[in-house]
Amino acid sequence: MKRLLYVFLGVCVLGVLFSQIGSKKDERFQTTFPLEEEVVTATLEKTGLPGIISESETNSYRKGHIHYVVRSPPETFDGTNYSAFLADISSANYKGERVLYTVFDQSVDSEQIVWEDWKQQIVFATLLYGGFENEEEVYQAFLEKEVPKDFFGKAVELPAGYSRVSYRGDVQLPEGYCRVSYTFSSYRTYNEDSFPIRKQSASLRVDIYESYELCQKLSTNQQGKTNR
Repeated sequence: MKRLLYVFLGVCVLGVLFSQIGSKKDERFQTTFPLEEEVVTATLEKTGLPGIISESETNSYRKGHIHYVVRSPPETFDGTNYSAFLADISSANYKGERVLYTVFDQSVDSEQIVWEDWKQQIVFATLLYGGFENEEEVYQAFLEKEVPKDFFGKAVELPAGYSRVSYRGDVQLPEGYCRVSYTFSSYRTYNEDSFPIRKQSASLRVDIYESYELCQKLSTNQQGKTNR
């Protein structure tokens, strides 16, 4: 549910705001925005993420904006074809500046964030954005960032045995302003012998803006739409 909210808000904001924009690429970047499908596929291969673009979920609401969903290769599960969600990617130019929204899901062993477990995803977002001399620059920035004592907010207890905790961190780099949001979820279910067990998963959102000012502007616009 949290991931779906991230995706909905990100896509809506980009779709509404980017009406007077076009493709942009200059000497600072290695990618053209909005991102082309071939670039996303090549970057998946380069980082070793085992996913493919879901053609039926690809959409564009305005010129200069594109939204992709990446899923695992189809497999048979309980007699039906099943493809797990791996990533959501939204890229666009806003009045000449680029912005990238990405969301990733995976199972985790602990509510404490382990940056190494998300290295592929963060490098993937970094390469998609372009402009960074080192593909691990964003990853290293958060890896070296001191984790505050209140790293996680207060756990939120939800119905049916669900619980959730979240964290958000920002870092300013020469190539762009980066924001990471992490949400850990735990829920109660039952194994094949009908014994209660708990499953854990997490969502990582990596957003990269061309400037801090752009981040503030879009965050303000998004907050305004949420409060309506």
